Amino acid sequence: MSITVLQLHKRASYEFKHIQDKYAINSETMTFALADGTTQSFNSEFWAEIITKEFVINPTFNTNKLIDTFTNQVVEFKSAKFEFSTNPAKASLEKANQNKGGTATFIGLQFTSGNQMELISCGDTNLFLLNSENKVIAFPYSDVDSLDANNNFINTEQLIQNKIDETFFKTKAIEYNPNDKIIIATDALSRLILKKPATISEILKIEDFNHLNDFCIKYWESKELQEDDISAIIIPIQNNGSIKLIQPPKDFSFPKEKEEEFIPTSLQQKKQRNYTDMEMNEIRNQFNGVAQDFHQVKKKLKLHEMLMMVAISLLLVNILLMYFFRPTNTNDETSKNKGKTENVIIEKYENTIGNLKSEIQTLKNKITDLSKPKEEPKEEKIEVVKPTPTLSKEEAQKRQEELIKAGFKVTADGHWGDQSEKAWKEYQSKKTEKKKNEK
Repeated sequence: MSITVLQLHKRASYEFKHIQDKYAINSETMTFALADGTTQSFNSEFWAEIITKEFVINPTFNTNKLIDTFTNQVVEFKSAKFEFSTNPAKASLEKANQNKGGTATFIGLQFTSGNQMELISCGDTNLFLLNSENKVIAFPYSDVDSLDANNNFINTEQLIQNKIDETFFKTKAIEYNPNDKIIIATDALSRLILKKPATISEILKIEDFNHLNDFCIKYWESKELQEDDISAIIIPIQNNGSIKLIQPPKDFSFPKEKEEEFIPTSLQQKKQRNYTDMEMNEIRNQFNGVAQDFHQVKKKLKLHEMLMMVAISLLLVNILLMYFFRPTNTNDETSKNKGKTENVIIEKYENTIGNLKSEIQTLKNKITDLSKPKEEPKEEKIEVVKPTPTLSKEEAQKRQEELIKAGFKVTADGHWGDQSEKAWKEYQSKKTEKKKNEK
């Protein structure tokens, strides 16, 4: 059994040379690749051809290595010459898309030892494994909703800007049996298979281009198959390595509407033009591309709006925190507290100095007592206690002040009692003794 490749361009493209699906096969290494260039991007069919050919020459299932490989191929894509359309309107669109780069989906497959195959995929190109029990295993998408939700593509500009990472890709290793069959299909055909798995048997029965054309027209007319390029690679596990191509013959083309010359006219049309189905389909594709771009812009605007709201919230929280945790003391209260503190410190120092003066005076008295010569004991004489002399209050107060200056602890209150008399005698005695020592 041989490997079969099915390809048919969409009716809006008219000729097969405008198909944007590209494939590559390396029979020696049993490596296969299929890519679908997107309609809205620039020269996407050439970009799809570059990445499929490079993969089958140097297959890798390491995501980062594959990204590096595709990034290196962007140079070849950008250096290629491109002929813009002679239609001014189309040429204007092509030049606008040139800055956005080429875009394509991709799936790569290689059969390895041990009845296993390695898969790597980016985008909505899908694989279907039909086993001997007619059960279908799909990769990377097993239902239409998940396939339609795909937003990952390989874009040349994103590659050189390092905006494509391993999250864009899905990888898997699948075991197979000798009687299994594998179908790799682009998104339109994959969507039909996921909706109606029974169509797999119809696809496997296609033997020539007429059968393929009838199959596509049938499902295009019933609106079950999206009006898009159709590509599939059918790989029987037991194959002889030969490749059977089922493609339109060179002289085949879909009916082509007359292309009118672009002539700018006024905004007010005298007659409303009726568009054909193919033209409406082309307009619909363009509109879908604009809608996708607008959707991406809306997502970015929502993100910016959220970030601005978060920034404003943080600013308000910061202001509130500064208000609640501001210092409560005013300048007047601060100066009063400072004055009170200084007064307390001065008072403490004055008390300490007074205590030190008292201790110094006591030490002086002790030193004086110790420095006196010891006298031999004398016979005790009975002293006659003399009555305390009576002094006037002024005289008594004067003596008490003199005693205080001499260091005696008395009160200058003008009352002369026994304590004051005793201190006075002691003072007179010391005074007399001092005079003797001076002589």
